[in-house]
Amino acid sequence: MPRYSSWNPATGLAVVLSLCLASASSQAAERYFLVMMSSQRTPKNPNFSHTFATFVRVDPATPNAMETRTISWLPCTGTVRVQALRPECGRNYGLHETVEWAIQSEQRVSIWGPYEITPELYHRADRRFEELERGSIRYKTYDGFHHSEHVSNCIHAVSTINHRHRLRIASPGWGDLASFIVLETMMPSIVDRRRTHDWLIPLLKLDQYPIAYRKALPRSVLGVSSGIPLFVRDARPEVSYGPPPVRGR
Repeated sequence: MPRYSSWNPATGLAVVLSLCLASASSQAAERYFLVMMSSQRTPKNPNFSHTFATFVRVDPATPNAMETRTISWLPCTGTVRVQALRPECGRNYGLHETVEWAIQSEQRVSIWGPYEITPELYHRADRRFEELERGSIRYKTYDGFHHSEHVSNCIHAVSTINHRHRLRIASPGWGDLASFIVLETMMPSIVDRRRTHDWLIPLLKLDQYPIAYRKALPRSVLGVSSGIPLFVRDARPEVSYGPPPVRGR
């Protein structure tokens, strides 16, 4: 007859504690990042501009096996129409799909980051991603008088991750400036605003595109106002394949 070893409560408790500690250690090892992005033509044209962001979860033990959540809300047709009177069918585009769409329509793509963020911000982005993927939200470039849970433009699709109330950005607040302001609202959830994690760029395969890599942001004192002068000075950043080398860091 088969023999069964007797159950030792102390041993069982030790196994359970070991598994719990291993799980906690695995979760603690995970890191989270934000890549804020924008696209626009020069001179600026709201019909050729976009705000989008990618959130990344990485296990340092297996950095290539990362999870990404891109928030890139556009019309299903891919044609932005400021003059459209009614909300239309919207779709959440993928990261590379968005970058290629922007480049094909002669827009310059800009990046801020990647910045390390808190797990809470990533999980809020994950929930927003699921909301957009369900297909119940429609798209409208000017989405005033609509709740972001029902109708949204690209800016509010991202900004409501951090603030459920609607972020108000006055004209000409689209493209680069809109993305910059949305990023400023997320600064409390960024671990170190002066440090970018450029090693993520090739892992996300963004180094194959001509992209303008924006400078690190200063410490915000009064909302977005402290960052605007830097943004103005950086209005025409150098475009490169992969982040340019940073000296003195």
